[in-house]
Amino acid sequence: MTAAPPSAITNSSMASSPQQFSPVMSPDPEVLTTNSSIQPSPEPIRGRDSESSLLPMMEPLPDSIISLPIAEGEALRDFSPTNASSPFVAAYTTLSDIHTGPVIPQSLLLGTMVSKLSKRRKRLNLVLDSEAGKIYWDKNRPSKCVYIDDIKEIRIAPEVRQYRLDCGASEAEESRFFSILYAVPDKKQKTMHLVTDDDESFNAWVSTLDALSKHRQALMTSLMSFNDRAIRIYWRKEMTRLYPENPPDEEEIHFAGVERVCRNLHIHVSQETLKAKFDQADKTRTGTLNFDEFQDFVRLTARREDVRAVYREIASDPEGGLTFEDFLRFLKDVQEENVEDVAAWETVFHQFGRGKASETSSISGTFEKPRMSETALAKYLTSIHNTPIEVASKDFVLDRPCNEYFISSSHNTYLTGRQIGDISSIEGYISALMRGCRCVEIDCWDGPDNQPIVTHGKTLTSQIQFREAVSAINKYAFVKSTYPLWISLEVHCNATQQEVMANIMKDVFGEKLVTEKLEGCDDQLPTPEQLRGRILIKCKTPNLNETKNAESNGSGRRRGNSLTSPFSRPAAIGESSIPNSPLLSPNYPGPRRGSNRRVNTIAEGETSDVPELFSSSSSDDSGAEKPPRSKQSKITKALGDLGVYCLGIKFRGFDDADCKTFNHILSFKERTFLNNSSDKLSKGALFRHNMRYLMRVYPAQHRFTSTNFDPLIYWRRGVQMAALNWQTFDLGMQFNQAMFAGGTDTSGYVLKPRAFRELQMDPKSGRVFRTVPDLPEELSNKRERKNVSFTIDVISAQQLMRPFNLGERRTVDPYIEVEAFLADDKRDKQESNAPPIRRPLRHRTRIIKENGFNPVFDNKFVFEARTKYPDLIFLRWSVKLSEGGNYNDRAPAVATYTAKLTSLKQGYRTLPLFDHNGDQYLFSTLFCRTKVDPMTSVYVDYDTEGENSNKLKSLGRTVFNRSSNQQSPKSSFDKEQGISA
Repeated sequence: MTAAPPSAITNSSMASSPQQFSPVMSPDPEVLTTNSSIQPSPEPIRGRDSESSLLPMMEPLPDSIISLPIAEGEALRDFSPTNASSPFVAAYTTLSDIHTGPVIPQSLLLGTMVSKLSKRRKRLNLVLDSEAGKIYWDKNRPSKCVYIDDIKEIRIAPEVRQYRLDCGASEAEESRFFSILYAVPDKKQKTMHLVTDDDESFNAWVSTLDALSKHRQALMTSLMSFNDRAIRIYWRKEMTRLYPENPPDEEEIHFAGVERVCRNLHIHVSQETLKAKFDQADKTRTGTLNFDEFQDFVRLTARREDVRAVYREIASDPEGGLTFEDFLRFLKDVQEENVEDVAAWETVFHQFGRGKASETSSISGTFEKPRMSETALAKYLTSIHNTPIEVASKDFVLDRPCNEYFISSSHNTYLTGRQIGDISSIEGYISALMRGCRCVEIDCWDGPDNQPIVTHGKTLTSQIQFREAVSAINKYAFVKSTYPLWISLEVHCNATQQEVMANIMKDVFGEKLVTEKLEGCDDQLPTPEQLRGRILIKCKTPNLNETKNAESNGSGRRRGNSLTSPFSRPAAIGESSIPNSPLLSPNYPGPRRGSNRRVNTIAEGETSDVPELFSSSSSDDSGAEKPPRSKQSKITKALGDLGVYCLGIKFRGFDDADCKTFNHILSFKERTFLNNSSDKLSKGALFRHNMRYLMRVYPAQHRFTSTNFDPLIYWRRGVQMAALNWQTFDLGMQFNQAMFAGGTDTSGYVLKPRAFRELQMDPKSGRVFRTVPDLPEELSNKRERKNVSFTIDVISAQQLMRPFNLGERRTVDPYIEVEAFLADDKRDKQESNAPPIRRPLRHRTRIIKENGFNPVFDNKFVFEARTKYPDLIFLRWSVKLSEGGNYNDRAPAVATYTAKLTSLKQGYRTLPLFDHNGDQYLFSTLFCRTKVDPMTSVYVDYDTEGENSNKLKSLGRTVFNRSSNQQSPKSSFDKEQGISA
C-alpha cells in the first residue's frame, strides 16, 4: 500500500460532549482493530472540568481491544512540514512514554499571538491548557475553545493553499498557515484557520498539538484496557489528588468515588449493579475499597460473562485452560477458518496462551504446554485475528476487464454537505479517497484569470480551484487502494479553460495519467491490475468535427455486441474479435401492444421493436431529453482525448454506432434510469449492455440535502458505478461501505457474479438469460434461484455510547435490531412453481434495562429467503434505545453496522459500530455468532410470469420509506424509489 502523504496530520481523538462520552474512529473497510485513522465522535471520555487531570497515563491498550493508529503507518497522514526544523514527535508505545507525555513549550502555555482567519482576520492570544485538554483564546467565554480530543486533522502547506486563497491570506503566509479540522457534537466538523507570526511558533503549535493528541489517545486506550498496571496508575493518581498526605495503607475509595470512576470509564449500568459488585469486592465490609479490593472491583466489572459460556463449551478442561487442540477444533468447526497452516495458528495461540512452569522446570527447564484462559479467549475474540469480515490476501490480482467489476464511486465529491449553499472543499476528495473511493467527480466551471474552478453550478455553494482539487486527488489517490482511480469530469468550461484543465491534469498527475491506450488493450478495456496506480479520465466525446479524422483511422471503435452461442464470455481478454452472429434469434418476442419505438438489441446491425430504454441526457451525462441530432459536443479535442477508456456518449439506442465502441460509458440520473427500466425487455437489454460496457448512475437533482438512493437497484442491473453522496452516511452509503469492505473488495473493485458476466442462450427459443454453471440438459431452459438460510445470534454488546442529547434522567436501555436486505425486484410477483418462504427478515432483541456497558441479549434469529442475487444480500445491526420500556421504531439508531453476507465470517465475531457520520466507535462493539447454511438451488421456468417475492420486499419498503426526523442514520430513500424497478 502506498505511503500516506506527508503534508497532513491525522490526529486520533475521543470526541466531544459535555455529558457522557465514547471515542470513535473514522470508517475503514479493515474494520475493528485494523483501523488506523481514529477520529472524533459525539462522545469522548475527556475531562472538561477538574476531573480532566485525573486521567492516568497508562499502558497502551492491547491488541485484543484496539490497535493504536500508529500500527499501520501507511494509512496515516503524518506531519512532516517542509519548513519545520523540529522532528516529528513519535507516538507513545510504552508505559513510560505515556506517563511522561510530550514536552510542551512554555510559550504555548502562556499563549502566543496568532491571526485567526475566516471572513475577516482577527488577532488573538492562543493558549494551550494541557490539563483541561484544550486550546482557547478567550478565557471568559467557554465557547471560544477547541478540545484536543475533538481535533480530527491538522493541515499545513501545501494542502492549505485553497484555504489560504479563500481567506485572502498572502502567499508569504502559507508557510505559517495551518488549519485545524475538529468535530462538534451532533454536527458536521468545523475548520479553524490560523497564521502564526513566525516559523518557530508555527512549528511549536503544529508539532505539540499532534503529539499531545496522540498522547491523549494512547492515554485513553490504556485507561479502557482494564489491565492491572493501568489500574495501579489510575489509583495512584486518584489517591494523590484525594489524600496527598496519607500513606498507601490508608488510601481508600468510597462508593461515590467508584461511581465517578465508572462515569469516566463509560460504564453505564444501574446503580444497583454497581453497588452489588462494590459489595462483592468489599471483603473487609468497611464500605470502602483499598487498592486490592479496587482491583477486584474492576475485574468483576470487566468480566465477560458472555464469553464464559463459549469458553466452557469448547474447552475440554475448563479449569486447566483451553489447549491448542481445543483452539484448533474451535477454529475449524465453529469459526470455519482455514486451519491448513497449523504453524500460523499456533503462533496466534501462543500470543494469547500462557505456559506454566512445571515442578521440575527449575532443574530440567521444561514447561507445560501453553493454555488459553477465559480472559485470553475474550482477548482473542476481540483481536485482529478474529475480524468479522474476510481479509484480503497480500497477493490477490484483479485480472478481468474493468467492465466486469462494481466500482466504488462518488457523486459531487467536492461537497461536504448539502447540494445547495454548502461548502466545496478538497476535504471531500481526501475523505472519499481515504475510505477507498475509486471514482470521484469534478464539476468544472470557468474561473477568473483563465483558471477553472470546481463548484456546484448555479447554486450558492462555495468554489475551489481546479488545480487544488487535482493536487489533492493526486496526493491521496493511492493511499487506501493502489487500483485505478477514475475521475468523472462534468465540464462547463469554455475551450480555453478546457485546455488549461488538460494541461493541469497532465502536469499534476504526470505518468499516472492514462493518455493513450495500453499495449494489447486498444480494442477492449484493460484490467484493474493493468491499470494499477493509474488515473483515468471520464469525459464526453469531443467535438465531432475535431475528431472525425481520428475516428476514420479506427480510434476508439470496436466490434458490436455479438456473442457466440449458446454460451459466451463477453469482452474476454486477448480476443481480437468475436463472430458477428446475432445474440437474439428472430423468434425473440415482439413488443407489447401499442409500442412503436425501436431500440437495438445487443446483436450488431439488428434492431427489434422493443421499448426504447432512455432518452438523452442532461448537461453532463446521457440524460433526460433527446436533443436534436445536429447538437455537437462542446468538449475540445485536447480534453476529450484524455477520455481514453471512458468516453461519455448520448444514448440514442443500442443500434447507434457510438454505443458499440468498447470505451464508451453511459451516465444516467436515477429517475431517468428507473422510469425507463420498468419492463422485462428494457431491463434485459440494459443488463446485457452492462455486461460489456460501462455505466454510471448518479443521484437526482431533487436530493438537496445530499441523501442517497438505494444502490442495490443499480447493482442488480450490472451498473458498475453507482455514484453516491459520500458526505451522507445513510442506508445507501452503509450498503456501499459494506459492499467494498471485505477481502479483495477493499480495493474498491468487486468482481461481478458470474451470472452478471456471462450469458446463456436457449438454442430453441433464442432467448438469453443468465448463466447457470454446469446445468443439466433437462434444466437448460430454466432460471436458477437460490434458497438462502442463515442464523444470527445476538449475544451481547460492549460499552455502548450514551447519546449526546439523551436526558440526564434517562437510563440507557438498549436493544438490537437486525435487518436483511435483498436486491430482488420488489415489483416481481410470486413464481407459481416456487413455494414462498415467509419468515420475517427483521428481528429485535429483548430490551435490557439500565445497562449500556455489557448488556447480554442472547437472542437467536433465523433468516430465510429466495433470491436471484445471493451475492447482494446485506445485513444491518442497529443499536437502539428503548423509551418507557417499549420498542421505538421512529427513534434513530445510536449506532449501526452493515455487512455483505458473502463477506461475513462465520462463528463468534466482534462487530464494530459506527455513528451517524460513519465514524467508528473505538470501544463500542457487538458480540454475535453467524451461521450460514449451504445454499440450495431452485429452478423456475423462463416463461413463468413474475418472480418470487418474500418478506424482504415489504421490509425494503418499510426501511427505505420510513418517515421520521431521525438523523442517525438519515432516512433517504424516496417513496417512489423504495418501490424499484
